[in-house]
Amino acid sequence: MRKLLFSIVAALLIISGCNKSDQFKINLNLDNSDGQTVVLVKSFDGKKPIIMDTAVFTDNKAVFTVENDDPQALYILAFKEKRDQKILFPDNKNVTVKGDLDDFFHIEATGGDVMNAYNEYQKGLADFMTAFIPLEAAATEAYDNDDSLKYEEVNAQMLAIWDEYHNYQFDYIKNHPDSFLAHYILDDLKTDIELAQVIEFEEILTGESVYRDNIKKFIESNMRVELGQPFMDFTLQTIDGKDVNLAETIKNNKVTMIDFWASWCGPCRHENPVVKAAYEKYHDKGFEIIGISVDRNEAAWLQAVEEDALPYIQVRDVEGDVANDYAIVYIPANFIYDQNGVMVAKGLRGEELEAKLAELLK
Repeated sequence: MRKLLFSIVAALLIISGCNKSDQFKINLNLDNSDGQTVVLVKSFDGKKPIIMDTAVFTDNKAVFTVENDDPQALYILAFKEKRDQKILFPDNKNVTVKGDLDDFFHIEATGGDVMNAYNEYQKGLADFMTAFIPLEAAATEAYDNDDSLKYEEVNAQMLAIWDEYHNYQFDYIKNHPDSFLAHYILDDLKTDIELAQVIEFEEILTGESVYRDNIKKFIESNMRVELGQPFMDFTLQTIDGKDVNLAETIKNNKVTMIDFWASWCGPCRHENPVVKAAYEKYHDKGFEIIGISVDRNEAAWLQAVEEDALPYIQVRDVEGDVANDYAIVYIPANFIYDQNGVMVAKGLRGEELEAKLAELLK
């Protein structure tokens, strides 16, 4: 009897070794996927995404085996040829991904409770995107054809759908405040809505998660760049290697603007002539600009400065620390300070910038 019991235990150990409980699988079965490449990426805790594995579909199937991780970990299936992606929350449970690669928004991922909850949430979003995409194409066509009436008509429909999309997300957060999925949704949404709304919904949340931590950090950093707040000092180098300190610049001028831009940013390059004209008009009255490039490529930055003939101070935020302090998500972005170092305006472009400078330097 003892020998028999020992044999049974040994057999169970062998079986458990063959089906390791410290791993989970992601099984993909997608029509029209044969020969396509899919990449599994892990993105968690605000760190740089990590490529975990790559697979090529055979007979419309692919599989990934993944070591267990933090239950809140987010994974991304990046479909290389389609240039699209699917987000997964496996919670260390097996996940099955089914559907048609040619009907991306209706691909379903099922598994544990967390994955199934996220899948249901995604189904709701798919309906909005199905309605939005053809309108986006129609708006692009109208813009290319200089059909302003058609463009405005379609754009109004797009904005209405976008509002419904956001309301759907808001409702999910309100109805699931203790779920880290709701925390993730607000974390993903935070740069697309007003800061006051981010604060409002963060206060609804209960429990803790890495995504809620991200939201709190976002609120804290953005509160520092609200009107009436003092500047955050920095020292960066100009094209010729000279140090430029924001505190010193503010002290020596009546109005100082810091202007975040990049050579590859179309709207930035379009706005540069406007900023240049404002500088040339008001510089002698005490207006100074520090143009802060977020370019990684130094040569591209130098070429853009020369092409746009920018006469004001030019520095480059190589490490991105200054952009991070100023909570930069989109560029162009600017912040205007008075001689006391208090922010008096931000995000002004075109005629609004001209009007504010006229008011401040009259």
